[in-house]
Amino acid sequence: MAVHEPEARQSYLVFACGSSWYAVPAESAAEVVTFPELTRVPGSPAHLLGVFAHRGEVIPVVDMGLLVAGVSQSSRRAVLVRLPRGTLGLTASTVAGVSPVTGALEPLGSAGVQVHLKGPAKSGPRDVAVIDPEGLFDHLSQGA
Repeated sequence: MAVHEPEARQSYLVFACGSSWYAVPAESAAEVVTFPELTRVPGSPAHLLGVFAHRGEVIPVVDMGLLVAGVSQSSRRAVLVRLPRGTLGLTASTVAGVSPVTGALEPLGSAGVQVHLKGPAKSGPRDVAVIDPEGLFDHLSQGA
């Protein structure tokens, strides 16, 4: 008799930047921090708010509202997304916590940052865009 394992469900850290909700795989979300005054990076795109030092690492902070929708969302908090190549801080106005996400995880667009946002997806009653952390890191590393 075959033993059926329960379907693996990935958990996500769900957070908002302004009125838009996002989710990142929980294993990539290192922590949520209130960041200090940032150091601007000369010549950087507007969505890169600057960098700060945290536990011996220089962390760039990306304004998710400006990156995705072109509207800056004032926030002093960030979700730190840790990847093998480095850590990114993604601005967050609200953090809902860790929960499962359901839905189709297809790219929400064919160009730009939308390629690295997946959906349509839901976390409870919220519509969320699931962030592909590796893809977003690559996108931002190309100076986008």
